[in-house]
Amino acid sequence: MNYQLQQRLDALAVNYVLGGMHGRARMRFQKLIATDSIVRTTVWRWEQHLNPLAASLPATAPRSEVWQKIQRRLGWLPQEQVINRNTRPLWFSLAAAACVLLAVVFIQPMLTTPVKTEVAVIQTTEAKALWLVSRQEQQLVLKATSAVTAATENDYQLWMLPADGQPPVSLGILPQQGETTVQWPVAALGVDIAALAVSFEPLGGSPTGQPTGPVLFTAEIIAI
Repeated sequence: MNYQLQQRLDALAVNYVLGGMHGRARMRFQKLIATDSIVRTTVWRWEQHLNPLAASLPATAPRSEVWQKIQRRLGWLPQEQVINRNTRPLWFSLAAAACVLLAVVFIQPMLTTPVKTEVAVIQTTEAKALWLVSRQEQQLVLKATSAVTAATENDYQLWMLPADGQPPVSLGILPQQGETTVQWPVAALGVDIAALAVSFEPLGGSPTGQPTGPVLFTAEIIAI
């Protein structure tokens, strides 16, 4: 498969596995999974990468006050009424919690405005993923995979390459493990993006504001 096409497929697979793909787009992608072995393999590979991350998160039960506030906002509970857990049967609490959950799942998506998301998968020429890049508005999330080669005396720096040929704009230092969140730079606002690039720089990043080390990887960033 063409390298650029594989990058796009990886980005779509990540979006699918993370649950960001909805409606007809998700149905179309599910048909591709069923009929195309390359798509199926790509989705399986990303499930192996991402599902363990979700499984490692500790379960957290919301406090009873949270349920009461949600019920008040939905108009199911008067503002002055407070539910006393000790005076209500258990089935009442369970039923109320179930109703609130249904409301959050089914009503909240209709009330929120979709936020544009852009993603990129930075990978080797052998399609081994190194970093996942996700942008929502002015927030950029950079997540390293276990395939990143640790460098103790250097940093990997991420750059945005403008489509008009202007000099690259630094997006920050990529983590060598875990993830980090940075702000999209003002210099890159409203700029059409040709690609992202990763250079190998001294600790702390390029001293000149432009890539000084070798450019190791490039990636396409796509809107989903």
